[in-house]
Amino acid sequence: MLMAVAGCYATAVSGANADATTEPAATGALEEIVVTATRREESMSRVPISISAFNQDMLDTKGIKDFSDVARFTPGVSFDTSQTNQISIRGINSSGGSGTTGIYIDDVPIQVRALGFNSDDALLKLFDLDRVEVLRGPQGTLFGAGSEGGTVRYITVQPSLTKTSEYARAETSYTEGGAPSYEAGIAAGTPLIDGVLGVRVSAWYRRDGGWIDRIDPTTLAVVDKNANRDDTTVLRVAALWQPTDALRITPSILYQNSQRNDVTIYWPEYSDPSKDRYVSANPTPRPEPDKFYLPALNIQADLSSSVTLISTTAYFHRDEVSGYDGTLYNLGYYQTLGTVDFPLLDGSGVHLPPGLQNYRAPASVTNQQSNVTQEFRLQSTDPAARLSWTVGAFYSLDRQYSLEEIHDPMADAFFNQELGENIATFFGTALNPDGSSYLPMGDSYFNRLVSHDRQIAGFGEANFKLTDTLKLTAGVRVSKTTYNIESLSGGPQNSGPRPGTQQNSETPVTPKAGIEWQVDPNNLYYFTYAKGFRSGGGNPSIPYDPTYQNPNIGCTQDFLNFGIPHAPATYKSDSVQSFEVGAKNNIENRVRLASSIYYIKWNNIQGNVVPPICQIQWTDNLGNAVSKGFDLQADFQVTDALAIESAFGYTDARYTKNAFPSGAITTGPNPPLPLVVTGDAVAGPNGIGTGYSIPPYSVTIGMEYKFHAFAHESFVRGDYEYLAGDKWVHPALDPATSSYDPTGLPTARQAFASLRAGTTLGGWGVSLFVDNLTDTHTIVNYNHQTNSYDANGNLLASPAYRFISYRPRTFGITATFRH
Repeated sequence: MLMAVAGCYATAVSGANADATTEPAATGALEEIVVTATRREESMSRVPISISAFNQDMLDTKGIKDFSDVARFTPGVSFDTSQTNQISIRGINSSGGSGTTGIYIDDVPIQVRALGFNSDDALLKLFDLDRVEVLRGPQGTLFGAGSEGGTVRYITVQPSLTKTSEYARAETSYTEGGAPSYEAGIAAGTPLIDGVLGVRVSAWYRRDGGWIDRIDPTTLAVVDKNANRDDTTVLRVAALWQPTDALRITPSILYQNSQRNDVTIYWPEYSDPSKDRYVSANPTPRPEPDKFYLPALNIQADLSSSVTLISTTAYFHRDEVSGYDGTLYNLGYYQTLGTVDFPLLDGSGVHLPPGLQNYRAPASVTNQQSNVTQEFRLQSTDPAARLSWTVGAFYSLDRQYSLEEIHDPMADAFFNQELGENIATFFGTALNPDGSSYLPMGDSYFNRLVSHDRQIAGFGEANFKLTDTLKLTAGVRVSKTTYNIESLSGGPQNSGPRPGTQQNSETPVTPKAGIEWQVDPNNLYYFTYAKGFRSGGGNPSIPYDPTYQNPNIGCTQDFLNFGIPHAPATYKSDSVQSFEVGAKNNIENRVRLASSIYYIKWNNIQGNVVPPICQIQWTDNLGNAVSKGFDLQADFQVTDALAIESAFGYTDARYTKNAFPSGAITTGPNPPLPLVVTGDAVAGPNGIGTGYSIPPYSVTIGMEYKFHAFAHESFVRGDYEYLAGDKWVHPALDPATSSYDPTGLPTARQAFASLRAGTTLGGWGVSLFVDNLTDTHTIVNYNHQTNSYDANGNLLASPAYRFISYRPRTFGITATFRH
């Protein structure tokens, strides 16, 4: 059957075992999906982990294209819509330091460290995947550093040695008020030598049409219609060579190239969402090219009938350019410096003085990852054995490069006209030997960072059957991590040139223990204790006047307001301890439940401190928090034709301790305000986006009805997602904190609906769909200039908001082919 069965339990077995699928369930019953969350193949209902999984049928039937769509169907998961691609699982997420969610392509980690400004994780497009797995809760034993909140795994389709298969997908759609979108992809696999050598090749291209027009902020003329379009190409080649029954060698290479023309953000004063008119007045375009390639080599050797050795060698290389609008940043910053013509930037738009109406200062942030990883695993393979085990060793060397620049060729003209002296003289910065105000490339600000993360770890996990129904699990991972960062900062805005070098090393230990009770084949209960961590690191040198006499130099005034002498040179690792009770129940193969309750202690949280005046951020350890809640997935096969899927999540993630920047003097007659206060929600500077909360409640409901139309298997399904708004105040909205932003906006409740109907025609499946059925334009995130304040924190101008919303209502048709 071409279309997916209802629920998250369709059969899917990957790789060399693809021919050994489980027996199909009875007609109309829910089916299983096989996952590798424990690094071995198991039915999802038998895995004592809170997990959601989606195979390719499910991805197609639900119209899932990338992780932003996956998050809509997964309880306890939030995805940052402000385009940092940060994933929060169970409230564990931070804008600073290493990633809190492990992200894997097969067995290769690819997550990024928040090195400089605007670092973001690679977002893999979902074509020709065997499945996507989302593991909730810390996975520090088997998946290592960064898997604090959980782990996301993209599992690719492996070559077959016995079967030829093809998969193709094409789609075209139209967005109200925007441009068309379209895609085409094909994948095929075949044995070249039956039983010995097989290959699989795939190629996919997609154009996402834009729906936001960019205008000139002075003339208001459209300069780029449907500017937020982007193009993505994905290519993959994999081979499987099995020279003997005991040896399987799988080389592969994956390539993805995404070219975003401009960001998806609009200005409310020029837009009318009720009429699907979205306009951006950003003075400069924000293209975001992002490409990566991942060659990998997997070797599996059966050392005996019950022991297998697995080796995974990989190199992940990524080049990306992101950034922010440097013109808007500069205008908001410059109007705080002296007697400029106010306001340069406020809630009604950009106001450039006569003679400076062509002022532009585009900013860019170049990010690069070069990650080498090697893992060896030795594991038992006898499913009937009383003791099953996995031991392994892991090594990684991750190099990251970040270059943040503000290209400001008109800065002297601006400063001479508005402040009576050039920019270098104003900031008192010695720049170039020839006395010019700029760096050779015309930058007024730059910050170059190069870091190296080195990690070597040994890990092991064992499962022991006390009885036929009772099993104990114990595991531990011991890691040795070292980190160093080299920085070079310069430009009059950054008080340079200023080099710096920092380093850090630690030896974290992450244990795991659990007990599971398989009462009968349909009911599993479990308890798990697990610890997770992410590595510490170092900061670049933050500019300031060591005499504290000139508040215009770097972050001097911010340091005075925070009550600290300077920013910390390094920050330590943080860790979580998770306690989880869960159950998986199957009632007559018509009702399937997966539920869990959790309590997570998060200590020494890594987060970014964003000073409100200088806006040059650094990373610090900022207090403790507790996240507690539950998630429930409930799928019902009501009749042979009607199925209902549902997912419910509740997350209460709040700080348990006031947090100050390192080195703050918190006593005396005028102590500084804390960055966060006990009871604040984990969000704002240490959460997703620009101050938006992690939703406390989430509900997803999907209904699918199957029928025959002219003898063709057909279906109609609808999906609905609801996210609650703020329940607890977060630091950016708490007047008792120094993070308080009086112009911050609360998080609105969100609802999103989609409808899809399709039929099968031989090997083809054709479906019509409507996304954002109600054409909602709820603000799901926002950005605004927070630095239009004087040294005393007084607001100089109303903020210039930029909003992010859902893509307007979109109609389309999808065709898939499988053979």
